[in-house]
Amino acid sequence: MKCSRTLVFQPGKSGSLPRRRFIPGLVCLLSLLTFAGSAQAQISYEGVADKEVYKDSASFIVYSEESYDYTVLLNGDPIATDVTIEISEPEYYELYVHRREQSSGAEDSKLVRFIVRATERGISEVGLPIWTPYPMIDSAAAEFTGAQLRIVTPAEYPQGLEIPVIARVEDQSGNRLGVIGSVMAAGFEYHRLQLLRGVGSVFLPAATEPGIISYTAQIQSLQKPKEITIEASTTWQTESGNINSNTDWGTNARIHIDGALTIGSSATLTIGPGSIIKVDPDLEIAVNGSIVVNGTTTNPVVFTAQDRNVPWGGFLFEASTSTGDFNGTIMTASGADSNWFSNNPGHGSSHRKDQCLFYLSNGARLTLTDCYLVANHGQAGHGEDSYLTMTGCLVQKCTTVGQYNGGAVILEDCALIEFPSATDPYVDADNDAIYLTDGVHSLTDCLIGWAPDDGIDAGASAAGSVKVDNCWFESFYHEAMAWSGPKIARVNDTVTLNCGQGIECGYSAPDVNAVHCLSTANLVGARFGDNYNWTYNGFLTVSNSLLLYNLRDVWGRNWDDWTVRLAQMDIQNNYLSVVNANYPNNTIWAPVSVPNHLDELVPFLPTPASTVGIALATFQDSLDITDLSGGVAVRLSTFTTSTVSVDYTIETDGVPYDSGTLEFIPGETVKEIPFEPPGLKDFQEFDITISTPVNAELTGFQQITVTVPAVPFEVTQKLIFEGDEWRYFKGTSEPAADWNDLSFDDASDPCWLSGNTGIGYEADTGYGPCIATNLADMQNSYWSVYARKTFTIDEPARLIGLTLHIDFDDGYIAYINGTEVHSQYPPSPVAYNRPASTSNHEASCGSTLPQYDISASISALVPGTNVLALQVHNTTISSSDFIFIPELSIAADPYPGDFEPDGDVDLQDFAVLALSWQSSAGGDGNYNPYCDINTPPDYSIDMLDLLVFVDNWLAEF
Repeated sequence: MKCSRTLVFQPGKSGSLPRRRFIPGLVCLLSLLTFAGSAQAQISYEGVADKEVYKDSASFIVYSEESYDYTVLLNGDPIATDVTIEISEPEYYELYVHRREQSSGAEDSKLVRFIVRATERGISEVGLPIWTPYPMIDSAAAEFTGAQLRIVTPAEYPQGLEIPVIARVEDQSGNRLGVIGSVMAAGFEYHRLQLLRGVGSVFLPAATEPGIISYTAQIQSLQKPKEITIEASTTWQTESGNINSNTDWGTNARIHIDGALTIGSSATLTIGPGSIIKVDPDLEIAVNGSIVVNGTTTNPVVFTAQDRNVPWGGFLFEASTSTGDFNGTIMTASGADSNWFSNNPGHGSSHRKDQCLFYLSNGARLTLTDCYLVANHGQAGHGEDSYLTMTGCLVQKCTTVGQYNGGAVILEDCALIEFPSATDPYVDADNDAIYLTDGVHSLTDCLIGWAPDDGIDAGASAAGSVKVDNCWFESFYHEAMAWSGPKIARVNDTVTLNCGQGIECGYSAPDVNAVHCLSTANLVGARFGDNYNWTYNGFLTVSNSLLLYNLRDVWGRNWDDWTVRLAQMDIQNNYLSVVNANYPNNTIWAPVSVPNHLDELVPFLPTPASTVGIALATFQDSLDITDLSGGVAVRLSTFTTSTVSVDYTIETDGVPYDSGTLEFIPGETVKEIPFEPPGLKDFQEFDITISTPVNAELTGFQQITVTVPAVPFEVTQKLIFEGDEWRYFKGTSEPAADWNDLSFDDASDPCWLSGNTGIGYEADTGYGPCIATNLADMQNSYWSVYARKTFTIDEPARLIGLTLHIDFDDGYIAYINGTEVHSQYPPSPVAYNRPASTSNHEASCGSTLPQYDISASISALVPGTNVLALQVHNTTISSSDFIFIPELSIAADPYPGDFEPDGDVDLQDFAVLALSWQSSAGGDGNYNPYCDINTPPDYSIDMLDLLVFVDNWLAEF
C-alpha cells in the first residue's frame, strides 16, 4: 500500500532570476491509494498529456510499480512517484520518467512536454513565466561624476498653459549618460522629473500671474537654473482655413488655431523660435506643401492645447509634396480620436487605432531634430510608404511611437520611452515602442524602453530590413526586439535589459544577426521562435555577444512542433552564464576567475562609475505575504565591472530570523534574498533590511515590511473560463422572450449553436489570436449575438463576492437567471437590430480581462445550476471587428478548517493543524491563530478546534 501526497511545484529564487524547486507537502496522514502488485506493460501516469497547454494550473501523478527503480524529473529537478504534483506557475515543463526493472535490468522512459499558461496574460506569453519588469533603482552619486544637466523649457510662456520641461544628462562630449533618478526643483517638489537612463520630461502647473519662474533643476551634484518669463497678457493670432502661399508667422508668435488648417501643395509655412501654437480640440493640420519650424533648445516652439486633457488632433502629411522640417519643438496633447483609424478608413494598417501626432503617407517626408513629443494621448506617428528622420529627439508617454509600413524610418540619438507610462499596470494592447513592417529602417544610439509590449516589433509578413546600432532596450514586458516576417535584421553593439525576451527571431522567416550585444537579466537572452504555434522558417545568428544571467540565456523551442530548432540557430563565440549542451561553442562567463572577461563588459557600461546604486526591488515599502514568491529581489542601478555585495537581515517582531550576504558578479544586476517565510506563528509582520553595501550605494528602499493576515480573508474561484464552450444565437432576429432564463431549453432550438470563447470576427488585424469561434458571416449581416453558459454553485449564501470578467467589442447586457446584472454601452432601445451605444470601444484582446463587481446580484443565484446570459452588440453592422470573451468568478468565506485557504478542507489543512496541536498563544512558537477555530477563540489548539475541523472535513467549494 502506498500513501499518496500532494506536492506543490513553485518558483524559488536563486541567483539573478528565478529557478524552480519543490516545496513538499507537510506530512502524509492517511492512506489514499492501494495498488495491486502486478507489473504494468508501460510507465503509468495521469493528469497531463504530451504537447498540451493548460490554463493557470496542472496536476499529475506518476505511479510506481514493485520491482522497478524509478527516476522522475520535472524540468531537471527530482520528484517522487505516487505523489500528486500541483503546478500553478506559468512555464514550459518537461516531465521525464525513467525506470529500470530490478531483475532483468530492462529500461524504458517517457518524456511528457506541457505548458501552463496564465490566462490573466492572454496568449502572448505561452511557454514563459509571467514577467513583470523589475522597478528602476536610482543611480549612485558616482554615476553622475563628470556629467552635465541640460534643461529645455520655453523662454517665455503665456499664463494658463502647463509648462513643459525636458531634461537630459550628458557626459562632457554630449553623449547621453544612462543614469536613473529624480530631478527636483525648489518650489516644485510635487512635480519631480523622472530620469530614465538620462532623459525625461515633466509639466509644471500653469502660471496664474505674470513674472519670472525660477526653475533650478537638481539631481545629485548636478544643477541647472532656468528662468521662464510668464507674460502679463497674450494676444493670440487666430488661424484656420487654407494657406496657399508662402507664410512666415515670425519669431515668438502666439497662434491660436481655432479651425481646420491646410497648407497648400505650393505653400510653405515657416514658424520662428519661441512661438506658441495653441490648437483647439479635435482639430487637424493638413500639410500638403511644407512646414518649417525653426525652434531651438534655448527657445523652443511649442504645440499644445489650452487644456492638455482635451486634446487636439494631429498633423496630416498625405501628399507626395508633403514635407516637414521641425527643429527645437515641443509637441504635446495631440491624439483626440481614440478610434481614428476605424473612423478614417483607407489610411493603412495600424495595430493601434488611436490618432497620431504625425500621419505620413504617399511618400511624405518629415524631419525632426531636437524635438520632444511628450504626453500625447495617441500615437506619436504613423507612416505609409513615407520617410521619417529623427535626430536627438524624445518621444515619451504616447501610446506608441507608431507603426510604419514601407518607406524608411531613421532614428539617431533618440529616446523612445514610456508607452504609455513606466508605472502603468500590464495591459496587452500593442503598446510597442515602435512597429516596423516593410521598408528600410535604422536606429542608432537610441534608448528604447518601458512599455507593456515590445521595444521594436518588426512584425507582419512584410519584407524589409532594420538595422540597430549601439542602442539600449530596457523594461519591456515582452520582447526588446521582436523580429518576424521575411525581415533582414542586423543588431550590433546593443544592450537588452530587464525584458521578457531580449532578441527574438519570431514567426515566418526573419534573418536575424546579432553581433557584439549584451542581453542580461531578461527571461530569455536570445530566442529562436515565439510564443504561438505559428510557422518558424527564419534563422538566428548571435556571435561575439554576452548572454548573461537570464532565466534562459538562449532558447530555441517552438510550439508548432515543440522542438528545439538547432538547425536554424548559429550561436557561437559568445559568453553564457551556464553551460548549455545545445550550444557548446561558447564560453562560460567567469569574470572573477578570468579578469580579462571584464574587458568584454566595458563597452556596454552606461556610465564609467565603479560604484552603483542598490536597493530592494519593490514598488512600495509594505507588502502582503501573498506578494512574495519564495524570494525578495535586490537590484542594482546598472551592471558594473565591480563585484558588489550587500548584507541582509530578516526580523520578526524585532527578533532576528535570518541573515546573509548577497554578492553580484560583474554583469549581474538582480539577486534574490533566499527567503522562506517563517512558519505560521503568532506574528503579524516581519522586516527585511539590506545594509553595508560594497561597491554600491543604497539609493532606494533599504527596508520593507511584510504583513501577515491574521485569518484567511476569502476563497476565490472561477466558475466560467475563457475558452469555455457556450451556446449562442446569431442576432438575425429576436430570440425567444425567455432566452436568458434558467428554464429556457437552448438544446431543442436548432438556431442555438455551440462555440468556445472568444466568439467574434476580425476583418482587419487585432482580435484574430483571441477568436476561438469565428462569426465569418456577421459583418454586414447582423448586429448582435446572444449567448448562454450554465454553471453550478452549491451554496450561494456563502458568497461574499461575484465578479464578471469580460473583454468585448462594442457593448453588452449581462443576465443571471434572467435578471440583468451588468451592462456596458447597451443598445437603446434594447433590440436585436440595434447598435451598441458607443462609437469607440475596443477590446483589449490578449490582456487581462476587464472585471466588474456584480456582488449586488448574488441574490439572483440559486443553489445548483445557474445560467449567465449575454447579449453583445456591435456599434455598426459594417464594423471590421466584433468579439466577446466572458468569465465569471466568485469569492466566499472559507470553511472553518480551510487553513490555506484553498477552497477545501483536506489533508494539507489537517497537517497544519497537527503542527500546532496542543500549543498555546504565548506558550511556544507552534501556536497558529489560523487553527484556533472554536467559537470564541480560546488561544489554545485542542480538542475544541479538532471538533470544528471534523465537522467540516472534506467540505469544498
